[in-house]
Amino acid sequence: MEDELQITLTNDYAFKRLLGSEENKPLLQDFLECILDLTPQQVLDLELMDKELTKEEFSDKTGILDVKLKLTDGTMIDIEIQASWNASFVKRTLFYWAKMYTADFKAGESYDKLHRCIAINIIADGFRLNDAIHSEYLLQEKTAHTTLTDVLEVHFLDLQAAKKAKEEGKAVGKRSQLINWLRFIGATNRKERAMIATKSPVLQMLNEKIDVLTLSPTERKLYESRMKLKSDITTISETQFSAGVERGKSLGLAEGKSLGLAEGKSLGLAEGEARGKSLGLAEGSRQKALETARILKQFGDSVQKIVQITGLTVQEVETLS
Repeated sequence: MEDELQITLTNDYAFKRLLGSEENKPLLQDFLECILDLTPQQVLDLELMDKELTKEEFSDKTGILDVKLKLTDGTMIDIEIQASWNASFVKRTLFYWAKMYTADFKAGESYDKLHRCIAINIIADGFRLNDAIHSEYLLQEKTAHTTLTDVLEVHFLDLQAAKKAKEEGKAVGKRSQLINWLRFIGATNRKERAMIATKSPVLQMLNEKIDVLTLSPTERKLYESRMKLKSDITTISETQFSAGVERGKSLGLAEGKSLGLAEGKSLGLAEGEARGKSLGLAEGSRQKALETARILKQFGDSVQKIVQITGLTVQEVETLS
């Protein structure tokens, strides 16, 4: 590996290159056992899909680079790593889950041929659904919480939550192993990665493979372009989000003050600030989506693709300069 290039698995190209290859299937199997609580036998003969990057994927700086695989029972699994969370991510992951679920289904076939599909999302920063390290979502009845079917399964893995979790020491149970896996994936430098790797023979093997990884000029360019794009999106999004919150607070305080009668002045301030925060969050989220769309548009992505990623309308995307 070239000394000046710090490899991190939060880069989707590096993640796919290392965990989406035939030679590293045993490492991927261990990771899946920890996430899905599977036995070694259940993942033993998994089949990797889309192992080789196409010319289009090499040239597309904004396309999705994920790891797709199939288990022997027909279960399809898609693993995607995302640098930062955004407001439209839940709809986006359900959209790609639906495509995976119907990908091989042909008109006239029995619905029994539809297989279980699992979407696994690794979020490097900004996950907002809850404080859990690992969240698993299924289709359930609202009151009784009985599962309707197991064909839909969506997982979210929060790298920041794993980083803050209590030190587990040597990995014993699958939860401990998963936390160490997530800390390893989220490591930002060689020293940190090596220290986490001491807790697991599997992670030691993966760390050695990262240390000797050599990228061709084309692969290096792709790796760096993915890092730059995600950094640009994250930086702009955070700036716009903060600006939206501050603007909302200001508007809310002003409105709260104007509503304040003698006895309700303090209540007006509190209500105004609360409303302002709410407006600010909404404004910040919208500005984040708009700036992300502008970046993607600059890279030449189609309007439809930008709509899917950001959650904006076609009209909003088309009017962006």
